[in-house]
Amino acid sequence: MYLDHYRLHLKPFQISTDPRFLWLGEKHKEALAVLKYGILDNKGFLLLTGDVGTGKTTLLHTLVDSLGDDVLVAMITDPGLAKMDFFNFVADSFGMDKNFRSKGDFLISLKEYLLAVHGQNKQALLIIDECQHLSQKLLEEVRLLSNIEKQNTKLINIFFVGQSEFNEIILRPRNRAIRQRITINYNISALSETETEKYIRYRLDVAGTKEDIFTSRAIKEVYKFSNGYPRLINIICDQALLTGFVKEKKKIDHKIVAECAQELKIPHGLSTRKSMATPEAADKKTIEPERADGMGKNALESANKSFNQPLVIALIVVVAIWLGLVAFFFLGHWQAPVNKMSHGTGSKSQLSSSQEMETARPSARSGTSYSSLEGQGAIEGSNVDSRVASGVVANSEKQYSTDAVKPTESEKRATSSFAAQKPSPVAKPSDNGTSDNKITLDQIHENFGIYPEISFAFDANTFGTEAYDMLDIIAHYCLENPDATLVLRGYTDATGVRTYNMKLSEFRANMVKTYLVGKGVNAEVITTLGIGPGTDGPGNTTIALEKNRRKVIVEIIPPGE
Repeated sequence: MYLDHYRLHLKPFQISTDPRFLWLGEKHKEALAVLKYGILDNKGFLLLTGDVGTGKTTLLHTLVDSLGDDVLVAMITDPGLAKMDFFNFVADSFGMDKNFRSKGDFLISLKEYLLAVHGQNKQALLIIDECQHLSQKLLEEVRLLSNIEKQNTKLINIFFVGQSEFNEIILRPRNRAIRQRITINYNISALSETETEKYIRYRLDVAGTKEDIFTSRAIKEVYKFSNGYPRLINIICDQALLTGFVKEKKKIDHKIVAECAQELKIPHGLSTRKSMATPEAADKKTIEPERADGMGKNALESANKSFNQPLVIALIVVVAIWLGLVAFFFLGHWQAPVNKMSHGTGSKSQLSSSQEMETARPSARSGTSYSSLEGQGAIEGSNVDSRVASGVVANSEKQYSTDAVKPTESEKRATSSFAAQKPSPVAKPSDNGTSDNKITLDQIHENFGIYPEISFAFDANTFGTEAYDMLDIIAHYCLENPDATLVLRGYTDATGVRTYNMKLSEFRANMVKTYLVGKGVNAEVITTLGIGPGTDGPGNTTIALEKNRRKVIVEIIPPGE
């Protein structure tokens, strides 16, 4: 419709995959190289994850096209199948030309097929797209397929491709065996603002024009609304070109993009630090489609307004009466003993009784939300785990309350002990990231040591509340010194399986990174390392392999070093 208006030969922002419009940024090129290496080097299990609309399918097709004829590929695009349906689909994709009624027949034929492929110096690759839809039983069946080997040589490579929540699935204790077999795990993230501009201009160039149809401010608006997700970029840009055509404009400015975003129901002003696959999900609002009877959201609200108001008023009255009864009961329950004692012993006894009552009342204490992992042998899936496991660092918020009523005796002792160790206290930043005094590296070293340490509980990936003040101060220092860099090294003790400890230590380091990024620190200045039970420390130091060594060590590198 608008091709002639903009002098284009092709529609540049189609949703369908077109190899002519393939644009690979640095992260896409890296993912392509890493995954191709894993296949050709016969690494066994590979995993590619990413949020909705980040270009996983495009990257997958590019990877398959880059493989030679010596790699035989079977691709499962819908793994939500029954066991035998899945096996028959795999057999058909490999061209085995046989239908199976039992698992035993399938495994025998598959082994013969793989041995024949290996004898021809070829490789077999099974790709499972949308792997987050795999059932638990089918996931275990897929793991068992990798047991088909010959003289320590893998006869089949299995490539999982799916959304980020698959990371949570494989982190469950029951999936520990398959998690340990994944040798290459790559998470593809959204585009940056610079990459978004290159992406848009590249597609316009392929479509037949070198003119800057989108202004710089328009591209900024596109990124602001799409958060760098290619699918959303295509949707918004295509709508903007159509709107510009209707308005007979040759240039797309930021006003047109904002108008299109409003029409597409994409919330304005979404922070990229909290970006998700769809802005609707990030805003936690459900967009209601237009009904067939013509009653949209506003019409429905108007129709229900007369019904909702009396219902709300009645509900408020009921709640008020209930609260009054509860208050009357408790006041009467506490007041009776006080009146009785005050009549018997005078003001002194009354004061004593009041103190006892105050002590007897439970204090509403708020604390940090933990996930207990001890004794399970694996990390439980959590929202933080899905971000950290994929390498994607999202914005995190404090899950603890700062308005605790009273500290416990153990907290008082811990606080006084910690305060006694501080030569010169550092001003803790406020919630908005500001403090009256500028924080220096020397102050951090004096209060927390040359290499500050964050301790973790046994087999856990959450740190204690005492670490929050330290991390807030380190985050504030990084905000005042944006050129400073951090190296976070995670450690475990020597108990248990080394592979699991390496993964756990990496999770711990990424947990600390997630918190710092949530406080505003640039994720690109933070490097995380999983040392596990190793002894490599910061600054060429050696960390003792003590029994209860479960921590993350922070190395702060000031600007210019």
